[in-house]
Amino acid sequence: MVLDSTGKLGLWRLGDIRDGILGHIAHKLRLAFQFPVLIQPAYLDERPSARPTWKGLSSSVFLEQVHRRHSAGTFVSLGITEANIVPDARHNFLFGYAYLGLPAAVISLHAMEADAPTPDILIMRAALVAVHEIGHTLGLEHHSYESGVNCVMVGDAKVDSIETLDGGTSQFCEACRLACARFFQHRAVPMAPALSRRLPRAWK
Repeated sequence: MVLDSTGKLGLWRLGDIRDGILGHIAHKLRLAFQFPVLIQPAYLDERPSARPTWKGLSSSVFLEQVHRRHSAGTFVSLGITEANIVPDARHNFLFGYAYLGLPAAVISLHAMEADAPTPDILIMRAALVAVHEIGHTLGLEHHSYESGVNCVMVGDAKVDSIETLDGGTSQFCEACRLACARFFQHRAVPMAPALSRRLPRAWK
């Protein structure tokens, strides 16, 4: 069963996700982007992403599964899994993965839970990573850690860690906010009014 996600941010599950965690992540994203969030009742199949010699599921295959299910008029389709995801056999984990400029992204809770965080901390981490990956779908590239920019798009796959994640911000810088606004002008999805002023909003 697939629900109509027109005008919404659609969430897709790869395997089981704890309901309480998923609902709270959805709430944080609703606050951040001012778009309704729809949790699709259908589950994606883990088997196409399985790689026996890898340290996790294929992030590329998971992302492609989400992208194939994206429908016109949906803000972004975001996949969430508790399984570990990796881009290839050399990597140990990924927090998230996204297409640059295309409306599909995925995040994994697996590495975010390595230090047994409280549910509140896990939700904050997951929401921050989701905002970062959605930023990529809106055409945003990384700022380097050395840039001095305080922005949710600061990142570097070579040095990503729980420490850098917890030290990050949930806000876009002014340059990224303006870039998002320009990107929306070319999208079929209208920009929510709150996004034109501040994207995303801080959450509490």
